[in-house]
Amino acid sequence: MFKTIIWDWNGTLLDDLDLSLNSVNILLEERNLPILSVERYKDIFRFPVIEYYKDAGFDFEKEPFEVPAKQYVRIYREGVSSVRLFPDVVDTLTYLKEQGYRLIVLSAMRDDNLKLMIEYAGIAHFFDGIFGIKDNYAREKISLGKQLVSDLNLNPSECLMVGDTLHDAEVSEHCGFNCILYTGGHVSRQRLETKNLRIIDRLSELKDIL
Repeated sequence: MFKTIIWDWNGTLLDDLDLSLNSVNILLEERNLPILSVERYKDIFRFPVIEYYKDAGFDFEKEPFEVPAKQYVRIYREGVSSVRLFPDVVDTLTYLKEQGYRLIVLSAMRDDNLKLMIEYAGIAHFFDGIFGIKDNYAREKISLGKQLVSDLNLNPSECLMVGDTLHDAEVSEHCGFNCILYTGGHVSRQRLETKNLRIIDRLSELKDIL
């Protein structure tokens, strides 16, 4: 039986696909590189994001990864006020909290920005912990997941992770969590299906599963 649900943020609770795609396409256009379609983006997005940037066409022999990474964060921040939670987030979190689940966010977003965004979205009160990384380079969050288990004294077998990327499945594998993948975010259903995990199209489906 699950006691703790660990949520990814971008693309799982926050519907930021369009903003993320538009932000990276601005950077590609500035470098006279072909922009990405939604389909292409969902086919190549992955962690560490430096590898996805390479697939998108960035040449890190011409410039260090940190240059477009910092530019991306700036552009994303400028547009972030326009993004919203997925429509069923509040209802789903309310239901799960009422059922007694412990709710935690685990994200590859920088910790201070993550907490500000969750506060701004008006849902911080649902969570017993919010964990983000220490920089803007989104390398991985496996180590952060292990830290979370230690800091909160969690039993991994009682934890369910909900995320939208293959990396969320990898985090679950390394940390011993169960995992459900969500199709509304940054990775195509076809790629998610390669993990042979349960897949949902709406977060509200969790109310019937749990």
